[in-house]
Amino acid sequence: MTKEARPRIGITTSARRGDGYYLPYQRAVEAVGAEAVELPAGTAALPELDGLLLPGGWDVDPSLYGEEPDPKVGPVDRQLDDTELRLFAQARDRGLPVMGICRGQQVINVAMGGSLLQHLDGHEVRSFGRNHLAHTIEVDPRSELGRAAGLEKLRVNSLHHQAIGKLAPGLRQTARGDDGTVEGIETSDGLIVAVQTFRGRASFSSDSWTGRAELRRSARSGSSPTRSPSPARPSAPRSARWRSSR
Repeated sequence: MTKEARPRIGITTSARRGDGYYLPYQRAVEAVGAEAVELPAGTAALPELDGLLLPGGWDVDPSLYGEEPDPKVGPVDRQLDDTELRLFAQARDRGLPVMGICRGQQVINVAMGGSLLQHLDGHEVRSFGRNHLAHTIEVDPRSELGRAAGLEKLRVNSLHHQAIGKLAPGLRQTARGDDGTVEGIETSDGLIVAVQTFRGRASFSSDSWTGRAELRRSARSGSSPTRSPSPARPSAPRSARWRSSR
């Protein structure tokens, strides 16, 4: 597939983390047939894109959700924070699909008016490696994540010490950890999908999310889509909907 025929997915980056930090995200985007477009901290405006990915990274500045920093808050990159909040708002204005992973999920929640838990004991087990499956999450089978995973329970890694506190208006929880930690969120239109864990290519395998990016690409280029998005899922009766324990 030529570059012109591939959806363009922007990935926010920070020079402070080094190029190698973002390679797993770039490779995962390319593995599903898209072109990764770097958006370094300080980027003022989105270029022509078909989707936006907010990846993992350092802690979000607590002042952005109205709190003083906890002593256990790690390094922050305020330039990256401001860049991602700005680009996220632009992506929403354009109707672009947005995916958040780990820190990216937290940025989305803050951008939409939510807050974070500044420190969680026992969640950051990086010393065991990225591939260590630390705990189980329960997934809403009707969500984008549930449709991509095809399972209601997943074993996942755990590389974070922060998580969503107050869930922002307009977002719903789609996955939870054993202790109730918010492990996945999305919007009702499916344009925002975010997860707390990173599982490589599997994080990008939602047919409907990547299908929306493909539709954006075809509209931008004036060509026909090379793939069709999954049909919209029907709403479940209220009594049958998956509920958070929080």
